Amino acid sequence: GGLCQDDPNFLFHNGKKHPKIGKSCASYVGRVDKKGLLQRRCHRSTGIMSSEDDTAAVELLIKDFCKQSCGLCSGDSGGGDEFFTEEETEIIKEQIVKEVGDGMLEVSEEVQELTSTSFSGNWSDAEDQIMNEEEVLEELEEELEEDKEFLIEDNEDIVEKIAEAQADDDGVMAEEKEEYIGELVEELQEDSEIAEELEVLEEGLEVVEEVEEELEEAEELEEAEESEDATDPSDEDAPSVGEDDDVPDYFVPLTPKEREEMKGKLRDTLLQTKNALRMSASADNRMAVTDNQRTLVLSTTSPKQFMHMHHMKTGGTSVDGLISCALRRQRELHNGTSINYGRMSECGSGVHMCMQTLADKLGATLSNNVFYRNDENGAQIDDAPFDPADETDTSIDEMNICRSSESNVMSYCASLHAVRTFGWKDVDKITVIRNPIDRAWSMYRFTLKSCYDCQQLKDVLKQIYNGTFVSRRGRGKTDNEEDNSEVVPNLLYEPNNSCAVQLIGHQSTNLLSSVDLYNIANDVRFPMEADIVQEAIKNLREDFTWIGLTDRIQESVEGFRQIFPFLAENLNNATKVMEEEFQSRGEDLEDNTFALPEGYSDKKSCPFEHRNAGHAPTCGTTELDDETKELIMKLNSRDMAVYKAAVERFELQMEVLQDYKDGNL
Repeated sequence: GGLCQDDPNFLFHNGKKHPKIGKSCASYVGRVDKKGLLQRRCHRSTGIMSSEDDTAAVELLIKDFCKQSCGLCSGDSGGGDEFFTEEETEIIKEQIVKEVGDGMLEVSEEVQELTSTSFSGNWSDAEDQIMNEEEVLEELEEELEEDKEFLIEDNEDIVEKIAEAQADDDGVMAEEKEEYIGELVEELQEDSEIAEELEVLEEGLEVVEEVEEELEEAEELEEAEESEDATDPSDEDAPSVGEDDDVPDYFVPLTPKEREEMKGKLRDTLLQTKNALRMSASADNRMAVTDNQRTLVLSTTSPKQFMHMHHMKTGGTSVDGLISCALRRQRELHNGTSINYGRMSECGSGVHMCMQTLADKLGATLSNNVFYRNDENGAQIDDAPFDPADETDTSIDEMNICRSSESNVMSYCASLHAVRTFGWKDVDKITVIRNPIDRAWSMYRFTLKSCYDCQQLKDVLKQIYNGTFVSRRGRGKTDNEEDNSEVVPNLLYEPNNSCAVQLIGHQSTNLLSSVDLYNIANDVRFPMEADIVQEAIKNLREDFTWIGLTDRIQESVEGFRQIFPFLAENLNNATKVMEEEFQSRGEDLEDNTFALPEGYSDKKSCPFEHRNAGHAPTCGTTELDDETKELIMKLNSRDMAVYKAAVERFELQMEVLQDYKDGNL
């Protein structure tokens, strides 16, 4: 054979993203010192075929050109092995998690540097900054893509192992096989969580790209703003959405009697918290506390204590951040024992994957997040949807799908339908509701490029309304499009088509618990809108312990902290305030620390921080006009009814808190 060495003429081009930038073996793999990353790069396709003869040609990999750098020469060790051991796989996953953390730090610093240059108004310096740091971003994007590819392959491997274990009749005890399959499912869940973190990093990189475009196109944007009043001839060809139609108002306020009943319920909620705190301040009574989520110290053994329902672009990520901080603090209180914090999101793959696991266990079919019974041949019975929480012989708690039953605290970015499915219906819940116009505008800006490809918001809304919307993510083949053929109107969007359904009364959809209404919630003909509003508002009023409003977020967080003291900004300060409250009512406390460990000092306070904020658009719609607002309302009239109900309830909550403060409770 010939010399074992790197091909000196080889240059690797990273697909279509950077066709003009080529990397040699030495620069792409030779300098990599992480085994997992080295192996992934060496087994990456080059897009080059081994022969012009189609029958014999195979696609060549990086290792075919970079033999020495990939460790294929005698005496070398590197990326040449075709398969990873289980230990190597775990190490690689740990490396991926670390890369995500490091990557987010680099992205944050990149945004800060670029935007600070932007604000200085020195566009020449900004352009130099972009050129100097472009290679850093390329490297981050390359590692991100490789990490995602690795996770996909790992997922496929795990799914194959599960299928083999289920099919293999090798005499292994059923319990042992079930335990093995359970471990594999947990691995899938872990991969899903890592994948969601990678999505966050990917969004961060998109922010950087948007900032770069803002700098590069500043002069063009100024010219566009000057000609903003010019008529867009394409509007004449836009589909009609019935501009003359009145937007219905579905909101029905509470009667005086109903208001007093709700206020009484809210009083009981607040007093339940005060009673739990009172018991926690007594050495004799604190062990009898059953609602630890209403005290300063959560239980590490009691599952399903507290839940946050997260609607995208309502401030939910900031609330999740507060919860995460509070739970890290709880770990200190329990000498390193963690509170189990579970998360499921319809926007990622978590909810769907866990629902599919449950469907497989029940011998049912999952379609668009709804469960259907199967006939004797295993085929779906279309007219037999059901809710596993109501009708299974084995309880959802016993199944412990995706560890949902053992979680102490949960954040669901999903509907109440999903919450019920996993057995969290009767748990203490909070949620934050937002004015639907503000929320739609924020959602549009947040996913302007990834979903809407810089289209004008009014055009996106018209397409959704007429069933012709195809997101940027779904270009090529979606539920509305096959290959490159003309888009065929489809007025019922799939619930996992996030780019569309997030703009169709999505807060109301999340508040639905019945399968029948959930099934038609994304039908833009709105056949049962009044029923959807009625159920959504009923659940908002009855199923949630306390709620907040995005446009009054600080007051909302203070309310959450009153009902759930473990969310306090500083636990030591909270004990002083609570002690004064009880003393003002003539109550002496045995323990004025309310069961905090002796000598505990809260050095990790948890202030409420704004996270996942939107950013000014650099393309598409830059300012809302009346026509766009009307279009938002046509798709979100039910969300406006829910918002009005939320404002009504929020005001009653504030009245109850004030009554307590004034000593009238």
